Amino acid sequence: MYQRILVPVDGTERSASALGAALGLAKLAGGTIVGVHVAGETPVLATGDVGGPFYDAWRDEADRLGREALDYVVRRATEAGVPCETVLAPPGPAWDGIIATARERGCDLIVMASHGRHGLAARLLGSETQRVLLHCDLPVLVVR
Repeated sequence: MYQRILVPVDGTERSASALGAALGLAKLAGGTIVGVHVAGETPVLATGDVGGPFYDAWRDEADRLGREALDYVVRRATEAGVPCETVLAPPGPAWDGIIATARERGCDLIVMASHGRHGLAARLLGSETQRVLLHCDLPVLVVR
């Protein structure tokens, strides 16, 4: 069974569903949950505000939201009696931060939500889940 399960969280209801599935698997296997939040790409390229007040405000807000999402992971894991760790990953492409964290933390499974975008929205916005599936050599369980 899987012993170290990575769960990317973004504070949405869908990521909460993925967390529930991961906690169930971890509890059955006596495993550990590793919650990760990746802020996403910085708005610096659009503004040129490297290290400036706009970037600093964005980063503070992104870190606050990430800590809230990870605090939720800790609460749910504690309630379920499952050991957990959390990682607030540096800003960047979410799929890349997810895979890097899974490798760095020795995870053997990634459980993540799919936001279920279809059509034009999927083409324009892409899918972090699809990118993880494409670039990762670890098993990935997608929760819908």
